[in-house]
Amino acid sequence: MKKFFTLAAMGIALAGVMQAQTLADYANAGDAAMNKQNYQEAIDNYLKAQELDVDNTDFMTAFQMASAYSELGEMEKAGDAFKASLLKGNFDQAVITNMKNAYEAAGKPELVKQGYIDIKTANPAQTIAMDRKLYFIYVKEKDNENALKCALSVLEDPNNDEATNIKYYKYAAQLYLNLNQADSAEVYYDKVLAITPDDADVHKALGYGFYNTIQKITANAQATYNAKKSDTKNAQHYYAEMQTATKRATLNYGPKAIQHLKIANQTLNDSQINDIIAKLNNNIAAYKK
Repeated sequence: MKKFFTLAAMGIALAGVMQAQTLADYANAGDAAMNKQNYQEAIDNYLKAQELDVDNTDFMTAFQMASAYSELGEMEKAGDAFKASLLKGNFDQAVITNMKNAYEAAGKPELVKQGYIDIKTANPAQTIAMDRKLYFIYVKEKDNENALKCALSVLEDPNNDEATNIKYYKYAAQLYLNLNQADSAEVYYDKVLAITPDDADVHKALGYGFYNTIQKITANAQATYNAKKSDTKNAQHYYAEMQTATKRATLNYGPKAIQHLKIANQTLNDSQINDIIAKLNNNIAAYKK
């Protein structure tokens, strides 16, 4: 009978201990281990605390866990924990930088990009801030379409100063040129020229953009003709199509290119620009005959 009483008492005591293990208990135990530099013990407790974070808002424990992983040199796990802290609501620039540094130290730069994407997905209010960072990643990857989306996103920020807008107008314009969309590029370069009308670099970029557009259209038309000219019955028709495409491109974009290149060369005095202007004038004259 006495033995039964002892076991019952032990059961009651054990239940009390189990009931005491709340999120806060594990988090506090983790903090105590951190203070003693027992980093693995701290992580074990923080992981248990995170399992109890049913509201997914305990960003401090995730942050502390990231710090513990960093101390152990487990940098990818540190990056994951810093990201978890951010996704739980700790949208702090220092934490974003910590995430980036941890992933880069782990040799996982692709996780930096995914981290930025995940942050803006979790909190749309962070979209512009993350797109500022993603822009440079996409440019480095030569992903013109996504880089352009980011540049246009940044331009939606009403708090931009004039210098920032000019910079991103230029970014957007160049990306449109990269995507062979000279007309859209002109829209954004014109926004720059509305502020700084004598910007020789912008005039040069526009001039070269229109000139290169002519070159690309001409090359594509030539390639299409070369692919079809073996059809001798219709070869003359295909040749006429090629000539028409080249003529339209030259007459549409040539005068614009000349206009901007002339303005640019008032400052730059570049002989190559003069050669392009002369070539365009000759081609325009030939097609107007």
